Amino acid sequence: MRLAILPLLLVSAVVQAAPLTLGVVLDQNESITDFNTTKRYRAFTNEVERALGQPVRLQYYTRGFTAIKHAKDGTLDMVFGPAQVIANVSKFKFEPILKSNATIAAAFVSGPDYKGTLGAKSHARLGVPDYESLMGSMARSEINSRGLAKSDFAEIKFHRMAEAPLYGLKLGRYDLAVASAEEAKTWTAANGGRIVFTGASVPLRALTVQSENVSAGAQQKLAATLQKSNSLNLALSTATRADFKSVASMLNTTPTSLPGAKIISAAEAQALIAKGTPVYDVRVKEEYETAHVPGAISVPYNEGSAKEVGFDPADDQFALNRLPKDKNAPFMMYCDGTICWKSYKSATMAIQAGWKNVYWFRGGFPEWKEAGLTVEAKKN
Repeated sequence: MRLAILPLLLVSAVVQAAPLTLGVVLDQNESITDFNTTKRYRAFTNEVERALGQPVRLQYYTRGFTAIKHAKDGTLDMVFGPAQVIANVSKFKFEPILKSNATIAAAFVSGPDYKGTLGAKSHARLGVPDYESLMGSMARSEINSRGLAKSDFAEIKFHRMAEAPLYGLKLGRYDLAVASAEEAKTWTAANGGRIVFTGASVPLRALTVQSENVSAGAQQKLAATLQKSNSLNLALSTATRADFKSVASMLNTTPTSLPGAKIISAAEAQALIAKGTPVYDVRVKEEYETAHVPGAISVPYNEGSAKEVGFDPADDQFALNRLPKDKNAPFMMYCDGTICWKSYKSATMAIQAGWKNVYWFRGGFPEWKEAGLTVEAKKN
């Protein structure tokens, strides 16, 4: 009898579905040591498990960058977290399936005595929520899109506690602080001051799944289950990749200007190429070999620095000796669109090294393809 049971146990072990891993990126105001927080997410994980019909492991993250890294290396099958994390993992074959109906926008708030703006050489003292938080990400994006560097401010201070920037503003520690648009409205009503700028709204939270590990049918069942009810008491609606393409563009956007370079469109890039202007593709070699602008020369930019205007070139590697020897000769740089910093950084390094006629094709390869222009897939 024992011998007959053993094969059945072995078969059962073989057919049992392997567990999936759900990564939960905690909000800045949530703590892994808080009983109620962990209780909610354990219940949420159980709901996901029942909907999928297979075991699900729960992995907490307090840092969004770590969750993004684990999504990239295959550690995670699903991610629940803030918009900037969901947008960033989409490039690793993750498909957003749900987003919160609740949205949030970042606002820059000034104290009652500050008359300046969010501009170049403002020398303002700026308080910002945590660097990796949604508010911190949106604030950095707005600063970058305006072409501002740290040197334009007297100070930029990031805080682990979300309420700290407004508290510092009240005490006169800062001239400007970043908070949610709702918090900014409440604060200015009580303390004076003004809202200098409010950005676009994005979903507060979202759920995305690795499309190769969670079938389309399972995705639909999971979405329907959590939309009907969930232990987070969060109203959810269907999400698509398109919802977070705009979020990725907004949160990771490169500056809209680059002193010393001319920003060009796909049509202008095509015209320059027709005149024989060299074009450099600074994406990784694999992306270049898959497809590139016809005639482009591959010179990969090895990026280690922060995605910001005041990046440190010493943290990066780029072969400036591959550029034209004549520093008055025109050439252009491109990479993977407005959210790719490699072409901005390589163009910046070229300008700093003395090249005078640099064209920055900011829209890059995505804009080239969207314009319906010919691409090349062979090695150059």
